Amino acid sequence: MTLRARLLLGLAALLAVSLLVSGGLVVGITRASLLDELDNDLRTARVADISAPGPRRGGNDPTGRRFALLVFNASGDLIESLPSGRGSGYAADPLPAVTPPAEDGLPLGRIVERPAVDGSLSYRILALRTGQGLAVVLGAPMRGIEASIAVLVRTLVLVGLAVLLLMLAFGWLIIRRDLRPLEQMTGTAARISAGDLSQRVGVSHDGSEVGRLGHAFDTMLDQIQSAFMSQQAALADKERSEGRLRQFVADASHELRTPLTALRGYAELYRAGGLEDRAELEQAMARIGGESRRMAALVEDLLLLARLDQGRPLRHERVELTEVVNDALRDLRALEPERPLSTSVAAGVVVMGDEDRLRQVLANLLTNVRVHTTPETPLAVTLAAADGSCTVTVADRGPGIDAAHVERIFDRFYRADSGRSRDRGGSGLGLSIAASVAAAHGGSIAHSATPGGGATFTLTLPIAA
Repeated sequence: MTLRARLLLGLAALLAVSLLVSGGLVVGITRASLLDELDNDLRTARVADISAPGPRRGGNDPTGRRFALLVFNASGDLIESLPSGRGSGYAADPLPAVTPPAEDGLPLGRIVERPAVDGSLSYRILALRTGQGLAVVLGAPMRGIEASIAVLVRTLVLVGLAVLLLMLAFGWLIIRRDLRPLEQMTGTAARISAGDLSQRVGVSHDGSEVGRLGHAFDTMLDQIQSAFMSQQAALADKERSEGRLRQFVADASHELRTPLTALRGYAELYRAGGLEDRAELEQAMARIGGESRRMAALVEDLLLLARLDQGRPLRHERVELTEVVNDALRDLRALEPERPLSTSVAAGVVVMGDEDRLRQVLANLLTNVRVHTTPETPLAVTLAAADGSCTVTVADRGPGIDAAHVERIFDRFYRADSGRSRDRGGSGLGLSIAASVAAAHGGSIAHSATPGGGATFTLTLPIAA
């Protein structure tokens, strides 16, 4: 059974009991009041006229046809009886079933209730004794009271049924209106269980119990959705992190496999006696040394990235960034004196950080230009400071970076050439290290296309106070 049906049944039962109790009280009070009036009429009836010797008959009815009259002599014999309602236009009522007044019979001076001789109606009976030794019994028929009570009962029943139906209809409307938010909650919960966490009940907080429940339900859903979205984001981040870790391990293994293979090959060649010639042995040792240095540099880069990922602090000291940029430019001119180079370096720019790592960042950016552009490609390097930060811009006029690779250029071991050839140098960690070092210094590094063609990298760092 639904809650609405239970509430309606409970309301109907409570209202029916209330109507029955109140109706019973009304009927009882009304009947008692009518009986008091009838009893007062009996007590105020003038029986002196009818108690004289030789009771009057015919039209001289002292009771006015309202009461039945029975007169008993001292011996208890009925000497006269006048029924109520007797006369022209009235049907005579049956006499009350009474016995002569005596100590063990009808009480004297006290009103009692007795039925008629045929049981068709009831009487209120008052027995009196006169000074002549006669016993006079007056009987007031209760037909009027019973008819009035019957009409009152019918009226109360009809009115009670009408009130009950109206109250049930009104209660159904009220309950339906007040319980509609609960139905909305049920539908919302069903849609949420189907996977739509954006559903809300939308019940206003009007101070009622249902309003507070709906508001609390929506608040709970907001928290659940927020927690679910956070969990989904955490799972997605974890999946991406695991994917990057797997890719990192695969790339690192790939990068280390070549020098290790070369070292093992030369060792096996030497053990097999294939390097007996002094010149060949010197060449093999040179190759082993080169691959060892390359592998050591790769391991050092990996260790640096690991330290940066763990948040280990770098050195925090004042660094003359102007001097660092000028040194990097001098190194570039020494390596490629024929490259067209335009510079604009602001003087006196000082930052807080690790000078060695900042030099490594600039070296990686300039090495990236040397590796991916020809020596005839123009290059512009600027250092500017404004609003509490400084920017180092390295812009070349080379072929630029394809849009398909822009999003991943700062990924570790990522190179645009799918064959992963090393004929152009590098292991794919330069830009990744530059981005990590910039982040560790509270700055950033970004790529943009150079107007007219080429690639531009912008390093942004906070200026020292």
